[in-house]
Amino acid sequence: MKPVIKISSLIFILSTLFAENIKTVTIRSYTISKNFGTETRELTRSTFIRYNKNNQLIDSTLYIHNIPLAEKYSYIDFNDRFLLKKIKGIERIMHFKFDYNIKGELVSKTLFGTSNDSIRWKEFYKYYSNGKLWKSIRFDPSKINEKNMLDSNINNIKSIPWGETFSYNSEGSIKEHKEFYGGVVLESTIYNVDTVGALTIKSESYDPSIMKKINYSYGDNGKINQKVNSRRGYAISSETYEYDVMERVSKINYFNQDGILEKLTTYIYNDKEKRETEIITDASNKLIQRIEIKKNSDNKNIIEAMFNSKSSLIQKKNIGYYLDGKIARVHDYDMLKPEINEEPKLINIITYEYK
Repeated sequence: MKPVIKISSLIFILSTLFAENIKTVTIRSYTISKNFGTETRELTRSTFIRYNKNNQLIDSTLYIHNIPLAEKYSYIDFNDRFLLKKIKGIERIMHFKFDYNIKGELVSKTLFGTSNDSIRWKEFYKYYSNGKLWKSIRFDPSKINEKNMLDSNINNIKSIPWGETFSYNSEGSIKEHKEFYGGVVLESTIYNVDTVGALTIKSESYDPSIMKKINYSYGDNGKINQKVNSRRGYAISSETYEYDVMERVSKINYFNQDGILEKLTTYIYNDKEKRETEIITDASNKLIQRIEIKKNSDNKNIIEAMFNSKSSLIQKKNIGYYLDGKIARVHDYDMLKPEINEEPKLINIITYEYK
């Protein structure tokens, strides 16, 4: 019997983007240093992000500027070591590309390296019928088993984010179920029927290209109550979520592959002072880290202070915004190495530009 092929509604990709509707954000990161009282700002990294007319991410590209000196300059005249010319000042590190379905749901994300020919991984997203994220799966295209490339008469099978095939035995029971992503069968399950007619799993197989998979489950409040991280059928870690009476996250518990609690994050909210505290501890409640966040009247973070396991302030970020509420800058301070006048030492500045 030929397999029945079921294609999710997620196969429809939004492909039409008009240049006049594209919005961009440029994020620049500067390293701050001082020599003999003079402050120097060196542009080290920049990120270029594009959004479509629906304010959805199209792509983002990270560039590095502080490449080795030997790659930045060359000699105009090899015999004259004083004549230099700058030959290279920027290098692409990575590039993300995002695709959506007609519902506006993110269905795939691809990470490229220094060129569009160097795909590092692809990640696909699958949703429940109510629109909530069901699972995500990431794989490395360079490690795909060729036997798992889907052989089908469907046109442009690689452009389909995800789909399923079912084959049945002569009695009409499911014999095999395959899930494919981008034209690759990443997961396959073979079933048996026991003596009482119930389906049982005979075997499961997974493509070696799979890097990780995350399954999401939700509570009665509609919020995530668990994430399970797995790889080729084996759970490698999980997280459970708890909420307060205002349905804000109050605690996240982190478990290892054996289901043993390793650490947890507790959230404390002070609405009167517009302050939020994140306390990270190990399973024995020993402090690992604490983060204090101060918010403005628009409930946006304006100060983020990080404390170590000894409750010493080690780092602080000051965040500023434009009048329209968009983030404008982040000043990063090293609190363990203050200036001579005991003022916090500014070590990094990040700026945001919108077009």
